[in-house]
Amino acid sequence: MLAIRKITAGHGGLSVDDVPAPKEARGSDVLVKVEAAGICGTDLLIYKWGDFAKRMKLPTIIGHEISGVVEQVGSDVKGLRPGMRVSLESHVPCGVCYTCRRGWAHVCPHTRYPGVDFDGGFAPFVMVPESVCWPVPPEISPLQAAMMEPFGLAVHASMEGSGVSGLNVLVSGCGPIGLMNIAAARALGASKVIATDVHPLRLAAAARMGVDECVNAADDSVYETVRSLLGERGVDVAIDYSGQASALKALIQSITHGGELRLMGVPSQEISLNLEEWLFKGLVVRGLHGRGLFETWERSTTLLANGRVDLSSLVSHRVALSDAQDAFEMALNGKSLKILFEPNGACA
Repeated sequence: MLAIRKITAGHGGLSVDDVPAPKEARGSDVLVKVEAAGICGTDLLIYKWGDFAKRMKLPTIIGHEISGVVEQVGSDVKGLRPGMRVSLESHVPCGVCYTCRRGWAHVCPHTRYPGVDFDGGFAPFVMVPESVCWPVPPEISPLQAAMMEPFGLAVHASMEGSGVSGLNVLVSGCGPIGLMNIAAARALGASKVIATDVHPLRLAAAARMGVDECVNAADDSVYETVRSLLGERGVDVAIDYSGQASALKALIQSITHGGELRLMGVPSQEISLNLEEWLFKGLVVRGLHGRGLFETWERSTTLLANGRVDLSSLVSHRVALSDAQDAFEMALNGKSLKILFEPNGACA
């Protein structure tokens, strides 16, 4: 089968070539025929060979935002059968450590990832444990199902702490997940949603997702915009996807005293912080990672299946595996929103 693999360390190092297909599903494993699979920020980190990627044993088929149809099930699989449509969770926790047993499996220190620690879904077929297969109802299209894993991050960020219902929310960084967070916050009852970015393509997409106000942080003051809309109160919740020092400074200025800062973006380098400002404002700061297993998936499925959220407009490119190099360069250069591979041909 044709697959996209990371074969050499360093920037680039992708190969699109024929590799052996996964064989018979055994035990608790499930063979999934991939309908769609999206390029994620983690895939770009692997492409650039960031620190997280250095745990990989090369060559490895990459890709972890996956939807598909169950092809085979192992003898120990109980809840799935061939023909069922699924979306895949990307965290495979150990299930037995202190963290997992406290109910925090989404941050298990022993987590393994498809497309990192074992072969992923940028291929026609992928073999995964039953534990990460989430059944998808027919109301959710294959393309939207392939975005359920990143959408879950946005739902998780919106549900944490005091949630967003009745609150004013600021989303910083309008990449695909930030854009999903606009939709999630809207659907979960946010009063006003403000978005900030520096990229015109992303700001235009934010407007389409129903944001109340878009701020180009390169041209306008985020703080002054928030103040003009909400007065001295500021926003109740700020969610950062940028990981940028300048963005965090603007968020701290814009959050109300006692408000919440939720951190989703991963900085590319160390950031110097003025903790005195954070402390005197009494901010609640939450570092977030992954999706609640599996509460977030339940909520995400409901929002998509009943039409409260529609992610279709975020798909900017649908491409074949053979277009991998161009697709990754487009994503790196900010010329796309969500890029989805369709390894078995165009899906409905």
